Formats: sequence, structure tokens, C-alpha cells
Amino acid sequence: MMADLLQKMLLPGICFCLLLTCSSLLQGEDLQSASNRKSEVNTEKSSEQTKNRELNIQNEQLTHELVNEHLPQLISLLKQLKTDQPRQYERAIWDLARSAKKLNAAKKRDKQLFEVELELLKAETEANLIAARLKVRDKPNDRKYLREAVARLHAAKQSKMRYEIELYQKRLARDQALLTTAEQRLSDFQGNPKNAVAESYLAMLRKAGRKPANSEQKKKRQKTVTTSSE
Repeated sequence: MMADLLQKMLLPGICFCLLLTCSSLLQGEDLQSASNRKSEVNTEKSSEQTKNRELNIQNEQLTHELVNEHLPQLISLLKQLKTDQPRQYERAIWDLARSAKKLNAAKKRDKQLFEVELELLKAETEANLIAARLKVRDKPNDRKYLREAVARLHAAKQSKMRYEIELYQKRLARDQALLTTAEQRLSDFQGNPKNAVAESYLAMLRKAGRKPANSEQKKKRQKTVTTSSE
């Protein structure tokens, strides 16, 4: 009996532990003439409800996969939320589904990023669960566990920061290589006589089927002589 009572007292704190920050569902537009558009509005509402149901089913599936595989300590709490506080359950599903999508994207992108994000999620969940228990009843052991959980969370955040620094360093090295290549291309272009404006101009004249004027040919010969003497 005491265990059941404690669990019910714990439910309000679960919202805190699951980081429920999702916004409410979008509302339909205000009706300017409800009597004339009643049928249209009912159709739109029906379509929106269908989409929301489909989205909720998808989010619920993603959440259950995440919880079953990585956060089993949340299974019983989610079941209790679904029974006693449906709205809070829906908000929890949205939040956890968002975390699941983030993890799936990280897994596709980089195995190391996936591991970093997963450890961060586990550490946050553990710390928030203990904080939720402390909100119901202050126990010395839970304070000890909270300190350990916060230390784990702190380490997880540091790991993510280190990963980001390594990522930026790799990008910087890659950009530096690209910069060096671009500078070399510019140097080669400037040092090649065929890339001179006059030479390019004469080449375009030939491409157009035109011969250079006598003055243009004279300038070309003078430039060639000057280049040879240098």
C-alpha cells in the first residue's frame, strides 16, 4: 500500500525527470464565419486528428524502442503515467521520441557521436530520476546517488565537448589543406604566361575566327622579347 502511494506521489516529478519541454499541439485557425464553413472545418479537424494519431503512434514506437533498449528504468514509470496522467504521458512520449530521433541521426552520421549522445541521455535520465525521488522524500542515500549521477552527467557533457573540439579540429585541418591547394592554384595561374590577359584575349580572338590587329601582334612580340631577356 505504501509503495503504491509513493509511486503516485512520484508521478508529478516524472515530468521533471523526463525533461518535458515540448510545446502544445498547433490549434486550428479561428473561424470568421463558422456557420458557412462548418463542413470544411470538420474535414480539416478530422484530417489533423488523423495526422496527430499517426504521429503519436510513430513517436510511441520510437519511445518504446529507446526505453526498452537503453532506458529500462523508465518502463514502469511510463506505464503508470499512461494510466494516471495521459497528458503528461503524451508529453513524455514527444520528448523521448525527439531524443530517439536525435540518437538515430547520430548513429547514421558517426558511431562515436552516437555513443557520446547515448551516454549523455542515460546520465541525464539517471540524475533526473534521483532528483524526482528526492522531491518526494529526502533520503541520505538518494543524495549520495544524486551526487554520483551528477558527476556522471558532468563527465558525459565533457565527453561531448571533447568530441566537438575534435570535430572542429578535423574540419580546420581539412579547410587548411583546401586553402593551401587554392593558394597554389592561384600562384600557378599567375606564373603561367599563357594565362596573361593579352594571351587570353588573342586566344579568344582566334576562337571567334578573327585575326589580331597589327598593333596587337606588335605588342605580343615586344612582350615575348621582354620575357626572354628577363
